[in-house]
Amino acid sequence: MPDRHSSRLVASPLIEVYDVVCRAPRSGSGALELTTVPQIALPRRGVFIVQTRGEPVVVDTNTALVFGLDEEYRVSHPTDGGDECTVLVLPPELLEEAFGSIEGRQVGVCALDHLAVCLVTRALREPAADQIDAEDAALLLLSPLSRAFAEGATDDGSRLGPTQRLRVEQARALLASSPAERWDLCTLGRAVRCSPFHLARQFRAATGETISRYLLRLRLGAAVERLAEGERDIAALAVDIGFAHHSHFSARFRRAFGITPTQARDMLTKRKLDELRAVLAGVPST
Repeated sequence: MPDRHSSRLVASPLIEVYDVVCRAPRSGSGALELTTVPQIALPRRGVFIVQTRGEPVVVDTNTALVFGLDEEYRVSHPTDGGDECTVLVLPPELLEEAFGSIEGRQVGVCALDHLAVCLVTRALREPAADQIDAEDAALLLLSPLSRAFAEGATDDGSRLGPTQRLRVEQARALLASSPAERWDLCTLGRAVRCSPFHLARQFRAATGETISRYLLRLRLGAAVERLAEGERDIAALAVDIGFAHHSHFSARFRRAFGITPTQARDMLTKRKLDELRAVLAGVPST
């Protein structure tokens, strides 16, 4: 695809890691694609929709998506700007050991998982002294992802019918396309032609969390990317991504990550993997 560029960051028999940047504009479904090896897509920025197994799946910074072996899919973009993803390619036996199966599926990931993806990707862009260093950094992502998939297996969106699931995916796409917007349930409900009450109930059944919680994590994901780029004006960042003020943003950020935005910026820009390991070990999933 002319709008997509892929750079291989790690190449070993154990794991391959790719930095995939897509600059596609808003679009309908693209050409049919086929996965020849199982892979995991971990979005760092943006949103796209994968049409697979007969249903659309919204893939945003709150999501990890496994593409199974020989799986056909099409990709579309609900908004301009494209997306950026880290893609892990694992041998089927390692994928099954980590996640229980090699079947294609999606799962929600916590804010801390997103921070880990952003930091590890930036660290892997720097040439490692030894292959084992690069493999160790890449495998740092598998433990939290394994937990997320294990917990996701207990979520029960099966009670929803196809129309209800589609409505939830439409709501997710709208939120991920404009996370900084001042959303309210009535506006979102009108956009997907559903009452606020039913939408809130169906959204929680499908995702395991409230709409407001989901939106908060999208905003925190946007903050992580800005901090990784070296953003220094925390007050302006807070307003840009949809928070009412600096203190509200900082409090939510610290609750999610266990560190301040300034500490996160330092960790991300200086690629401090040891500090990330400490944070992953010490902060509950959020």
